[in-house]
Amino acid sequence: MTSRTSFRWPLVVLAGALAVVFYRLLLGDVFFWGLPSLQFYPWREYAWELLRAGQLPLWNPYNGAGAPLLANYQSGLLYPLNWPGFFLPLASAMSITAALHLFIAGWGMWRFTGRLGVPPLGQGISALAFGLTSYLVARLGTYPIISAAAWLPWLLWAVLGVVSRPNRRSMAWLAAFSALQLLAGHAQTSWYSLLLIGVFALWWFISHRPLNRRAAALLAAGLALGAAVAALQLFATAELLVQSQRSNGVGYDFAMNFSYSPLRALNLLSYNIFGSPADGSYVTEGAFFEDAVYIGLLPLIAAGAAFVVWLSGKLRRRERPACFASVPLWLAVVVVAFIFALGKNSPIFPFFYDNIPTFKLFQAPVRWHLWTVFGLSVLAGIGAGAWGRGKWLFFGTRLATAGGIGAALLAWIAPNFLPPDVAGNDGVRVFIQAITYTGVFGALAGILTLLQPHDQESRRYSLWMLAVLVVVASDLGYAAQGLNPVAPASFYTPRAGDSTPRAYWEESALTAAMFEGADAFLPLDDYRVAASRIDDYRGSGLPNLNLLDRRPLLNNFDPLLAGHFAAYTDLIEAAPNFRDTLLQAAGVEAVYTAPDEMERLQQPAGTAWMVESACWHPEGTSLADMLLRPDWGPLAQVNLIGDGDCLPLPTEATPPHFLAPQYGGSTITIPVDTAGEGWLVLAQTDYPGWEATIDGQPTAIHRANGAFQAIAVPEGASMVILTYQPWWLWPGAFISLAGLLFVTLLFRSTPVTGGDDKR
Repeated sequence: MTSRTSFRWPLVVLAGALAVVFYRLLLGDVFFWGLPSLQFYPWREYAWELLRAGQLPLWNPYNGAGAPLLANYQSGLLYPLNWPGFFLPLASAMSITAALHLFIAGWGMWRFTGRLGVPPLGQGISALAFGLTSYLVARLGTYPIISAAAWLPWLLWAVLGVVSRPNRRSMAWLAAFSALQLLAGHAQTSWYSLLLIGVFALWWFISHRPLNRRAAALLAAGLALGAAVAALQLFATAELLVQSQRSNGVGYDFAMNFSYSPLRALNLLSYNIFGSPADGSYVTEGAFFEDAVYIGLLPLIAAGAAFVVWLSGKLRRRERPACFASVPLWLAVVVVAFIFALGKNSPIFPFFYDNIPTFKLFQAPVRWHLWTVFGLSVLAGIGAGAWGRGKWLFFGTRLATAGGIGAALLAWIAPNFLPPDVAGNDGVRVFIQAITYTGVFGALAGILTLLQPHDQESRRYSLWMLAVLVVVASDLGYAAQGLNPVAPASFYTPRAGDSTPRAYWEESALTAAMFEGADAFLPLDDYRVAASRIDDYRGSGLPNLNLLDRRPLLNNFDPLLAGHFAAYTDLIEAAPNFRDTLLQAAGVEAVYTAPDEMERLQQPAGTAWMVESACWHPEGTSLADMLLRPDWGPLAQVNLIGDGDCLPLPTEATPPHFLAPQYGGSTITIPVDTAGEGWLVLAQTDYPGWEATIDGQPTAIHRANGAFQAIAVPEGASMVILTYQPWWLWPGAFISLAGLLFVTLLFRSTPVTGGDDKR
């Protein structure tokens, strides 16, 4: 085994571990639990269908009374690694691509630590620790988080290239990786990544004085160029963010959702210290996938060794690898991230929420642990370089190995000596399993230390290094089992049936059906439930599963909603006595009372109708009072924003005058058959970019009833056409194409100075 070959073993081991953990994907099964089926697959399947029909995937008419599709950041329609789903079976392509991103993450860490000066063994440990960390594996179903996080080590690799060897090619790599991350579809992860590369660059410039102005300029230019490549997506999403319920940030309670409990730090020692939802043994509250931080026991020990060696100075400065100079940086990254992850469990994050910009933008402080697992993974690689064979190290290792074996054996036999009620307690059983697991892998770490060869150039050392990597991969691979349930690809097959009216899930029924009810499909403490009820789950009608079968639903399971639409649905929940009237104004004809069970409303409803009367309200006033008047009927009068009077309601009740809209992607055609003038009300979310014509003549679209659309129709009109033409489409496409062309030219140009590492 050559030295050159040994460099590649970490990638081989990582690929092998992923193949073993996710072998079901290779047999045709696909991810389905949670967000893959409730968000990402439905969005992309509908988008690719529109593209195959020659239409741009700009609008989703089936959820939320209509909602942006391309502008939906997490749909990731412009992310290149999502495009194979257009040509290949989509569910399999998405599942395999998600697992592939774990390899990309580990490979990037391998490259970054190599450029940082970490020795080959350390590179491998860092690559496995980050590529298989439970932070990523447990979140694998949240495709955009994984897609964005996978590019973090590549970004730092590119930044290190720019600051150490500033040239055009280094800047091009930075632009390419920043564009990929921005297009991946998770703003929170991209923002944390941007902050981390800023901290890293600042540390580099401070520790390598004088300031290299050329490097700083290329760094800024590379990031700006990456943003230019992603301009089309960023423009679209920026408009949605401004229009959304999060335009002014999120509320305190929502921002503090998923704050990290200090006790959860025990997860660093064992992934299953509190059990695992993979086998239904999770014994605490909260979401396992949000709290997961396990990087493997051996990498954690190595990370601790890096700190101890750096702090104690046992290696003389000239004997230390150059990478040891960055230990304080990564230690600070870990500490800061851990403190931020505590969220409401510490006074620091609430202070930042109140006083520091951007801390109001996102929920889940635990996601700061991206920094934690990244910093620990780098420290693990650095610490592996101090893996020695000293007398006292061997003495301590023998004791630790014996202790690990003893702890595992005692934990294994302990249930035989405990009272039955204690031994059968779920918490006790989980704790015993965790101690056994930690003892086994702790003992293996000790045995590997005792077996470490003297000659690092020998074949024996290469085989020993391979054994170390296999142990780390086995640890993390075992921890990953069952965290991403799979189903046959047929799960996503559209279900034919009669056309259904627009329906609505009340919040209490939806929460009970999804996560918290006795019969919930997706309880957070047991992933097996959904798999055992797979057919019922598929046919439940939950948002956004409805999109698979093209069944309209007022609900929209999307992080960003048009703010006025979100306010309208909040009003429905806050005013149960007026529920039916508000639902009628939203074009809803039925309400889900349980999965696949609908209650038909005792009133006529449709998505488009004509009214004679309009009531105008001054700008800035709330329509809620008018919408909650007992005598108001949405089929008789429409409420509009602007200057004007309230025309009297008809004195005699007239039959509802419903119309039949014809939906075609981003175009809606509505034949109008009215003898006199009036108002066409369309129960579609009012959103910038929609334009209307009446018999070919442009006309204005007004916001109807606080959330929807209305058009004044003159006498004799015969055809109304609405078209979604957002302002950002062509400017964004031009900037993105120009940026992509410029990056391509940079790659083709000759670097000004330096070269690239070949490792």
